[in-house]
Amino acid sequence: MLSGYSSSNSVGEKTAPRLASTLERTRLATGWSLPAPPSSSEAVGEIINDTVGDVVEFGWAGETARHVGTVVHRLLQRIGETGIENIGEQELQTYKTISRSMLSRLGVSEAFLQAAVEKTGAALRSTFENERGRWILSNRHQQAKCELALSGVYAERVMHMISDRTFIDDEGTRWIIDYKTGGHAGGGLDEFLDREQERYSQQLQAYAKVMRKLEKSPIRLGLYFPLLGGWREWSF
Repeated sequence: MLSGYSSSNSVGEKTAPRLASTLERTRLATGWSLPAPPSSSEAVGEIINDTVGDVVEFGWAGETARHVGTVVHRLLQRIGETGIENIGEQELQTYKTISRSMLSRLGVSEAFLQAAVEKTGAALRSTFENERGRWILSNRHQQAKCELALSGVYAERVMHMISDRTFIDDEGTRWIIDYKTGGHAGGGLDEFLDREQERYSQQLQAYAKVMRKLEKSPIRLGLYFPLLGGWREWSF
């Protein structure tokens, strides 16, 4: 079984509040009231009413994707800390069950909840069955850490950075890996992964420069895409 977890739904309810507590709530000042709309609003009222449903749905979908990413990161963290070789089918299903409570507490609406749970489960399943994913989340590596936070000076600025996964492999190479939970529809997967590597290269390079000040091991950087089984790596 997983460390600190059981197969009941109550487990998720104990875990999720720590994530939900990080969300900020904004309140309006006492006595605030909505100002009168400009007269021109009447002319566009029908257009707004016709499109507002689509806008709200798009906004919720975007928020849901962000929350799915948060939950996937947290569950992959737990799997990495336990060691994926110690995870079986029962534990994988338990994590999927836990994700429902976590997503709900993060604010995912009932309309999007089941789809979000399925997407989270798909990311975990893909990692569980993917050779690269199992290598990343093995606890047999040296100095393996999840969500390792470091601070340092980069480009004359103090940077605070968190790496999703880092370890030293059997050949003495330090790996710094980030997860990207977005999906990709249609063709051109390789082109998409190349663009993502270019997009996040500077971010990982900054982390590597801070790590270099702490140790002299050779460093390689990686992006892992749980939903896609995708992978990009390069040397620092």
